[in-house]
Amino acid sequence: MAILGMFVVHVGVGWTLADGTNPLQPLAAGRSAALFALLAGVSIALLSGGHDRKVNKDLGVALWRVVVRAVILLILGTALTMLGTPVSVILAYYAVFFVFACMLLTERWTVIAGAAATLGFIGPIVSFWIRSRIDRGGTMARIVETVNAYDPLVALADDGVVNFLLTGSYPAITWLPFVFAGLAIGRLDLRQPRVRWRLVAVGAGMAAAAYTLSWLAIRGLGLDERLAATLDPDTGIPFGIDGFNQLYAEGMGGTVPATDWAWLLVTAPHSGTFMDVYGAGGVAIALLGLCLIVTDALGRARWLVYPLIAVGSLSLTTYVGHILLIWLDENDMLDGTPLSFLSEWLSLSVLLGSLIFATLWHRLVKRRGPLEGPLHVVSTWVAKRIP
Repeated sequence: MAILGMFVVHVGVGWTLADGTNPLQPLAAGRSAALFALLAGVSIALLSGGHDRKVNKDLGVALWRVVVRAVILLILGTALTMLGTPVSVILAYYAVFFVFACMLLTERWTVIAGAAATLGFIGPIVSFWIRSRIDRGGTMARIVETVNAYDPLVALADDGVVNFLLTGSYPAITWLPFVFAGLAIGRLDLRQPRVRWRLVAVGAGMAAAAYTLSWLAIRGLGLDERLAATLDPDTGIPFGIDGFNQLYAEGMGGTVPATDWAWLLVTAPHSGTFMDVYGAGGVAIALLGLCLIVTDALGRARWLVYPLIAVGSLSLTTYVGHILLIWLDENDMLDGTPLSFLSEWLSLSVLLGSLIFATLWHRLVKRRGPLEGPLHVVSTWVAKRIP
């Protein structure tokens, strides 16, 4: 489901209404990425033992597997970012998320959940305060300039440590709550029906509370007009009410403008506010629980969702593959070739191509995906050889 949402945002999978909009865009924007981050935390928990977390040497091997994967994803993510596609590549940010997640690998799920809830509220506030000081210039701005000047990742892909932690598309300070929440969930016994239903209830409650409170504050108190009058940092002119409303349909770039504290009350997709963290995080938690319930309820009819299961098992391959296809399309490399139809029908090609390829691989090859396999082998091999 996270992958399908990503396709909606990146290549426009869906349909066009009379007003020219895609009705799936506002549903998927921000929430598909939040679901990806949540599932990253769940995968780390499962890798380290899940409900019965590993101990001693086995835990050490699991920890180093996570670290090695982080290094590989940093290299792969930087390479994809260097392609210059319009996609904000998340893989390099995953590397940072993984390292921070290792700090909580031995903790109980209650401690991890508490860290997620706390950072979900405090992180956006701290981010806003620091970025406002950077925008004013002075010492903070000079520190950032110095770090960026000596950061090799900035030179390579214009996306380095400062972006990973604070100012990028998926800054750790506001995205780690999703990962920590997933890590906490992965420590639960997800085979138990009551656990799954609780995920649905807690997630739906969080989302309903966040979106309702935000609506009351922004629309009910008229803060939308106040924020619409603030300056767009990209253009230097006021957003205007139409531009402000457009943010709720298309999403933002990972952070809100550090011009007015009222921005922290919006739930615009990908805005990194505490309302957005709790709202999108709640949707992700509820959807995870619901998918587990539905898949088991299908029983022998599970084949109905088999293509989705297959795509999910090849998530890294699918992610990298669709970015490469976007890059080929952006550079007109398929024009005049037998594969030109892939560009002409890009959204359909990405969607059907991913579903068909993943299903055939899952059925015929019956091994980890083309990228998932080497990632598993390399990370396990290295981890077992570290004292």
